[in-house]
Amino acid sequence: MLKRTRLSIAISAAFGAGLVGITPALAQQQLDRVEITGSSLRRADAETALPVTIIRADELIKQGITTVEQAIKTLPQNQTAVGVSQAVGSTTGGAAFADLRGLGASTGSTGQRTLVLLNGRRLANQAYDSGAVDLNSIPLAAIDRIEVLRDGASAIYGTDAIGGVINFILRREYTGAEVSAELQTPQEDGGGKVKRGSLTAGFGSLDKQGFNIFGTVDYRKQDALQASERSFASSGVVADRGQFRTSGTTFPATVSGFNPTLAAGCAPPNSIPNPAGTACRYDFVRQIDLIGENEQLSFLAKGTLRLGQTHVSLEYLRAEHESRNRVAPTPLVGLTIPMTSPFYPAGATGTTVNWRTTVAGRRTDENEAIGDRILLDVNGSAFGWDYRAGIFRSTNEVETNFVDGYVQRPAFEAGVLNGILNPFGPQTAAGTALIGSNKVIGTVLSAEGQVEGIDARVSRDLFQMGGGAAAFAVGVEFRKEEYKFDLKENLAPLAASSGLELAADISGDRDIKAVYAEIAFPITRTFEATLAARYDDYSDVGGTFNPKVGLRWQPFRQLLFRGSYNTGFRAPTLFDIFQPIALTFTSDAYNDPIFCPGGTPAPGAPADVVCDQQVQQRLSGPAGAGRSISSISPEESDSFTLGAVFEPATNLTVSVDYWNIKIKDLISTLPEQAIFGDVAKFGSRIIRCGQLPPAERAQIDVCTNFSPTLNPIAYIDTPTENLGEVKTNGVDFSIGYRFPTTAYGRFGLNYDATYVIKYEYQREKGGTFIEAEGAYTDNAPVFRYQHQVTLSWGAGPWTATIANNYKNGYKDQDPSNKVRHYSTFDATVSWSGFRGLTLQAGLRNAFNEDPPYSNQATTFQSNYDPRYTDPLGRTFIARASYKFF
Repeated sequence: MLKRTRLSIAISAAFGAGLVGITPALAQQQLDRVEITGSSLRRADAETALPVTIIRADELIKQGITTVEQAIKTLPQNQTAVGVSQAVGSTTGGAAFADLRGLGASTGSTGQRTLVLLNGRRLANQAYDSGAVDLNSIPLAAIDRIEVLRDGASAIYGTDAIGGVINFILRREYTGAEVSAELQTPQEDGGGKVKRGSLTAGFGSLDKQGFNIFGTVDYRKQDALQASERSFASSGVVADRGQFRTSGTTFPATVSGFNPTLAAGCAPPNSIPNPAGTACRYDFVRQIDLIGENEQLSFLAKGTLRLGQTHVSLEYLRAEHESRNRVAPTPLVGLTIPMTSPFYPAGATGTTVNWRTTVAGRRTDENEAIGDRILLDVNGSAFGWDYRAGIFRSTNEVETNFVDGYVQRPAFEAGVLNGILNPFGPQTAAGTALIGSNKVIGTVLSAEGQVEGIDARVSRDLFQMGGGAAAFAVGVEFRKEEYKFDLKENLAPLAASSGLELAADISGDRDIKAVYAEIAFPITRTFEATLAARYDDYSDVGGTFNPKVGLRWQPFRQLLFRGSYNTGFRAPTLFDIFQPIALTFTSDAYNDPIFCPGGTPAPGAPADVVCDQQVQQRLSGPAGAGRSISSISPEESDSFTLGAVFEPATNLTVSVDYWNIKIKDLISTLPEQAIFGDVAKFGSRIIRCGQLPPAERAQIDVCTNFSPTLNPIAYIDTPTENLGEVKTNGVDFSIGYRFPTTAYGRFGLNYDATYVIKYEYQREKGGTFIEAEGAYTDNAPVFRYQHQVTLSWGAGPWTATIANNYKNGYKDQDPSNKVRHYSTFDATVSWSGFRGLTLQAGLRNAFNEDPPYSNQATTFQSNYDPRYTDPLGRTFIARASYKFF
């Protein structure tokens, strides 16, 4: 039996905010031998050489957190760039991902290098890109705690865990019943209100009766928050910042660059003159959602039976997530209007129309995601061995429906040409009828990802050494991954400006077999070495062997040193491999380097075609584009950590961990920003209409402007490929202190922070390294410093928590601006003076801190970055729960 030291108990308190103020009863309970994320060996909690953060679910509740996405955002090590707000204007399916160390930030492939587990086993990745687990598929109400392994790849769970592992641990058993209800209401008028309720019930005791059955139902709904409801984000025009983020496709429409309302100041507030007064622009930001309406319903049922030393459990999890998102009406470019049309405006000379179809309404989509997992688990002890085996199946299904605003281009094109539709003013009855009957409404695409597998492992003590028994574990795993993307050809290609015009069906599958082993050598009473290795065999990309070494030295009771080294391997996802050729729009708007150099249109080139416009981006995987699968190599990584944990005083624990990660052959697409930022180098990626055959040219809207004197950009070519390297390193800090009990109650303090020393990456093999720490580069910023500080208090039936979440400032996408730091405080107080009843009240963002200004143009939301900040402002929390015994 590995000895439990005084320091190891103190270390537990340092590993996460959930352990601040740990009680003696809990400390005694944790003396049992258990598994910690990152190891298959059963041992005393926190005795390993690996840096692990533990967050308890009840502490998240005290901070007013209602989703797993919000919980992960409190981690300083997380730099996620995809959350529920990114479904506004993008085909994400409403997903939310984790991104430890920001390893996907620079390339936009967020989440693919962080392994997310549920009770140590995999979930199906979100179906739209098969790259990462959607956090919305994990119910917060069913979670006991979150364990975050902060050192690179894991030889235990899978070598694709390059950034780390986030393991959500569910409740082991539950007896009784508990019901809770919660309301969160922003102080400012408008949307964003959150309603949540949950019910948990169970019966039976594993220790006394040999069985337990319990279930949890959790429901949450958030109202939409519109841009018009927050002054800092209600317009793309910010005069004092020199920002004019607008579109050249307006209502009333333009004809070959002429707008009939320009002389009168256009048609405010949506259509406004450009700063030079030479053209009308459309303020599309005014008509988007900052947060789309979203709704979650999850259910967990688990039954466990104890048979002697064996536990057999059957577990079923289902999570449903829906989101509805709205952006500005559809822009139609390159329509033709004859001069004989009854709506042809006086003063116009051309026939090419660019029209914002406001009469059809805002583009509105609904995303429905369903995650299912069923697991049969057997674990126990026999003949001196601990064992665990399981069989599981997990699926993720996503469906996108167009509800309003999307229109069929051919019908609208014909309507303008035939004089039925009026792009400049009110519609006739015939025009209204044509619009109503030619909206694209229905399911436009769906996808399904599935992973099923079998695993087994055994462990035991082998022989005695100077510091105790050497412990050994070995395991095997088999899993099959399947992926299917289904485009509804009868609808999706008809929807103008949806990014789905040329998408296509795809599917793929692979098998993965793995064997791994781990052994811990307690060489002396103060020094231990742990060795682990894993071999994975992928049916499509081959095999890989990856070792891991962990060292732990505790020279005396109050001080522990630890370190680890490991390699990693990440195969391209099935989506990376099989994605067919498809077009979408770039995130940012650009000037054509030939026809609008420096933002000034060339003679005869219409500004609304070549200046400050989103352009098409062609995407493809090797199999989808007819290339060999081997044209994409797997990523490989090396990482190591060095750290120390010490107890300078009673109840005070401090930890410092240095981490260093290097990835080569990064799998992604060349950032659009790189192409337009260095046209001399990447000019071959810019494909113009004149380079395409007539049949392909006819499918691209902007190419309707093609002429002997105007050759606009058809698209930029960005296939999935191997880019260069990523190198990043930094330091994690943690301080945990339990104040001595006073007459005023029990106080606890926890500080958890990350400082990124270096983050650099290459856009291509052998290319120049770009420094990203503390700056916005290509797709997102990399925050140099983040922290969470939590102060807790308890006295009798009362408890209170104050939490500060901080992100430092950074150089903006346009480096002329420096984004200021973002610091918010959450405060809650709870009372449980009546048996079974707990009442809670509090504030999120107590000081009503607006998000800092940002000129980023990667998301539809403007003037701030919705990926890292909260537009709701001060929000009131009221929660009540009651336990039935």
